Amino acid sequence: MMLDNQDKILLTNHVKNALKEDAIDKDVTTKSLSLNKIVTAQIISKQTGVLCGTYWVNEVFRQIDKRVKIKWNKKDSSLIQNNQTIASITGNSSSILTGERVALNFLQTLSGISNKILKYKKKLNTRKVKILHTRKTLPGWRYATIYAAKIMGCNPHRTDLSESILIKENHLCLNNNLTAIVRNAKKMKKSIIVEIKNIGELKKINGLDIDRILLDNFKPSDIKKIVKRINNIPIEVSGNINIKNIYKYNIPGVSFISIGDLTKNITAHDFSLLML
Repeated sequence: MMLDNQDKILLTNHVKNALKEDAIDKDVTTKSLSLNKIVTAQIISKQTGVLCGTYWVNEVFRQIDKRVKIKWNKKDSSLIQNNQTIASITGNSSSILTGERVALNFLQTLSGISNKILKYKKKLNTRKVKILHTRKTLPGWRYATIYAAKIMGCNPHRTDLSESILIKENHLCLNNNLTAIVRNAKKMKKSIIVEIKNIGELKKINGLDIDRILLDNFKPSDIKKIVKRINNIPIEVSGNINIKNIYKYNIPGVSFISIGDLTKNITAHDFSLLML
C-alpha cells in the first residue's frame, strides 16, 4: 500500500518520537564499544504470520543513518514462516545496533495486528460480512494501527471522532429524544450511526434517516429477529465477539462486525535481528 504525503508525515513523526523515547543519541553501550564498521544483519521471523511494518523499519534507519541499506525479501501483507529471513540490512554497525530495538518494536506490533485480523477473517469465513476494528488503540498508534488493519482488508468503525456521528447509550441518557438528536446531527452532513441496546428500542429507529444501526451486546438469536424487522439500513454488530464465537455472527442481513480485540489485545510477532 502506497503512502500519501499526509501518511508520510504521520509516519515520520511516529518514528521520531519512538527514537527520542529510546534516547538513541545517548546509546552508551554502542559508544563504549566503538563499533564503526560496515556489516550486514538479517531480520528473521521466528514464527509464521503476516508481515507488516516495513515502512516503519525503513524510516527508523533513515532517521538514524541514511547510508544504511535495507533489502526486503517480503512485502507488507505477505505470509511469512518460522526461521525465514525477511530482510537484509547493510551499513554502519553502530547505526544498526542503535536502531535495532525500535525497528523490531514497530515490526512485531504491526505484524501482530495484521496476523490477528487474518485469523479472525479465516474464522468468519465469508466476504459478505466486513470485519471492522475500533478506536481501542494505543494512544499515538492510531495511524499505524489503521495501516496494519487496512492491508488486511479491515477498515475502522470510525477513524476518529470527526469521521461520523455515533449516537450511543450515554448520549441518550443525556437526551432521550432520538428524533431531535438525529435531526440536529443531519446538519453536520456526516454519516450517522445509532446504537440500540434492546429490541424495544427498534421502535425509535423506524423512520429515522440514519446510515447504520449498531447492535451492541446482542445474542445471535436476537440479531436474527432484529434483521427481519429492519429494512434498507446496514446493520453493524459488536460486543463480546471473539475469535471463538465470531462464526455465530455470520448472519444474513448483518453487514459489519466491529471488534475491539483486533487492536487492544495484540500478541507481538517474534522477530530477531542478527549480525552475520
